[in-house]
Amino acid sequence: MQVLVIGNGNHSKKRVLPALEKIKFVENIVIADKNIKNKKKINSSLEIRNFDKELQNNDKYDLIIIATPPYNHKSSLLDAVNKSNNILVEKPISNDMNFVFGDMLKDLKKEKNIFESLMYLHHPVLQHVKELIKKHNIKKISSEFTVPHLPDNKYIYKKDLGGGSLFDQGIYPLSLALELSNNSKKIDHIEINNSDKYEVDLGGNIQMNINKNIRYFGKWGLGQDYKNSLELKDNDGKEFQIDFIFSKPDNLNSKIQITSNETISEIEVGKFDQFQIMYEDILRSDFTKFEYSNYKNLIERYDLIYELLKMVH
Repeated sequence: MQVLVIGNGNHSKKRVLPALEKIKFVENIVIADKNIKNKKKINSSLEIRNFDKELQNNDKYDLIIIATPPYNHKSSLLDAVNKSNNILVEKPISNDMNFVFGDMLKDLKKEKNIFESLMYLHHPVLQHVKELIKKHNIKKISSEFTVPHLPDNKYIYKKDLGGGSLFDQGIYPLSLALELSNNSKKIDHIEINNSDKYEVDLGGNIQMNINKNIRYFGKWGLGQDYKNSLELKDNDGKEFQIDFIFSKPDNLNSKIQITSNETISEIEVGKFDQFQIMYEDILRSDFTKFEYSNYKNLIERYDLIYELLKMVH
């Protein structure tokens, strides 16, 4: 199978390309990048092409992965849409809300399989979480994703480039809330942390009721201590703790820690590359885990994101 990766930045080198190289039935990986100086790659056998020249040839791919900064997602998608029926766009699918809510994306999704990359939803630990919710009388779910500051010259601090903590970290706790809820959900608090120094948000939180009787708390932030966790509590006082619920090292042995009456036990989930699983799902045409990317669920997610975006100043 043939895969085209658009973008040769750090994310591609650290996450995308290593995951693709683990898939035995991927025969050829081509990297396309507009920056001809960005020639460093993880493997000398990988081919790097100029993005504009790549668009001029007739090559077709089983999967295209758009791994550019957010401000290039829309243009990269529109430029490359005819080269594959399967296109995966790193989150956010676009920082242009007119595009997200407009007819162009809606029509494209009728013709092509266009996915937003929320890789953590493909990790087996999430199925364990859903089973815990079914089997236990869960009363509270808390998720948190906060990271330290990056150098000031990074795009994450530029509003027009798709920066901000909401797009970079916030989309994870928000999407998780929607993934875990059935049709019963009620949001009663959303908050954005604005900054006097930066033109983008530096975090936020959401509080809502899901599945009638579960209280969900989601928090995200930029410029804070690193936290990446999910905690569930039931009415009997039992707690379930999962570290690295969103972003995970490839060699992480995922576990669920259970605390009950001061007794600690564990459920071992195992080692998985969630990017590899996500790519394999697409290449095998197994779209069952991509319900979050169908048009209805995508718009529901961005309705919530847009409400928070309007609070950024």
